Amino acid sequence: MHPVSQAFGLRVHVFEEGYVRPHWLTLEQHGVNGRSLLPRNPDWYLDQRSITPPSPAGRSTGYNLFDRGSHDIRYRAANALYALRFPYYHSHRPRNGLFEYGGLAARALRQRQHHREAERVTRELCDSGRRYYLFPLQLNSDAQIIVHSPFDCVRAAIDRVVQSFARYAPSDALLVIKNHPLDTGIIDYRRYAQRLARELDFEDRLRFIEAGHLPTLLDRAQGVVVVNSTVGLSALHHGRPVIALGAAIYSMSGLTWQGDLDDFWIGASMPDLNLYQAFLDYVVHHTQINGDFYTRSGIEMATAGAVHRLEAAHG
Repeated sequence: MHPVSQAFGLRVHVFEEGYVRPHWLTLEQHGVNGRSLLPRNPDWYLDQRSITPPSPAGRSTGYNLFDRGSHDIRYRAANALYALRFPYYHSHRPRNGLFEYGGLAARALRQRQHHREAERVTRELCDSGRRYYLFPLQLNSDAQIIVHSPFDCVRAAIDRVVQSFARYAPSDALLVIKNHPLDTGIIDYRRYAQRLARELDFEDRLRFIEAGHLPTLLDRAQGVVVVNSTVGLSALHHGRPVIALGAAIYSMSGLTWQGDLDDFWIGASMPDLNLYQAFLDYVVHHTQINGDFYTRSGIEMATAGAVHRLEAAHG
C-alpha cells in the first residue's frame, strides 16, 4: 500500500482500535502499533509536555457487545455470500464463523461460573497479600501477535512467560493469567498453561481466570507482562512495572522494562509517572479520536473527530 501511495503522492492514514480504552479509536498517518511513527525517545515526550494540553477524558460512545456482535455477524455473512465473486479475498480470521460462534456460545454458557471463579481468585489475591504477576492474553488472530510480536500464536507467548516465571520469579509469587474477554474458547489456553506449570512443578502457583475486574487486578500486581496489549497502558496508569514482549508504542525506557523477561521478575522498577502523563497527553491529542467503530453514536463521534483531525493536519 505504501509504495503505491507514495508513487501517486498520496498520504496513508490508518484507523485502528484505540490505544487508550475505552471510548477512543486510533487514527495515525503511515501506520499503527508496530508501524507507528510515534517516537520511542522518552526525552522527546518530556520536551513536548510544555506545549501539549492535558489529555481529556473520552465521552462515552454507547459501546456495547450487542452492536459489535451484529457487525461481526454481518461481516461473516458477507464473506459467505460473496465468496465466489471475490475469490482472492481472505479474512484475517483463521476459522469458519460458525465454528468460532460455537466456541463463543460454549464460553458464554460458562460465564457465570467464570465470574465466580475470578471473584474467588481476586479475593484470594487481596486477602493473602501474596505477590503476583499478571499476564493478560490477547487474541490469537490479532495482527499484534502475528505481525508485531516474536510469537506466531498465543500459546507460544504462554510458553515463554510460564517457562521464565518457573525459573526466575520469586518462589513465593503467583502467576495470574487472564484470558481475553473476546476469545472464542476454541484453543484451551487454561489446559495448556496448567500442563506447562505441572511439568515445571509450580502448578500450585498458577491462577488462570476467564474474567475478572482488570483495574483491581492491575492495582495490586507486582508486575504486568504483555505482548503488546493496550492493557500495558492501563498498567502504567496504575503505576505498575510492565514488560512488553512485542512491538508496542509505549515500550521505552522509563515506562517499561527494557531488559530480558528473565530479569523482569526480580529487577523491574516502577514507571516514571511524569513520563507516562507526557506520553499519554501527546498520544491522545495526536492519534486518538473519541468514538468507536460499532455503535451509531460512536461512529458519528468518530467521523466528526476524524474530519476535524484530517482537516487540521492537511487543510
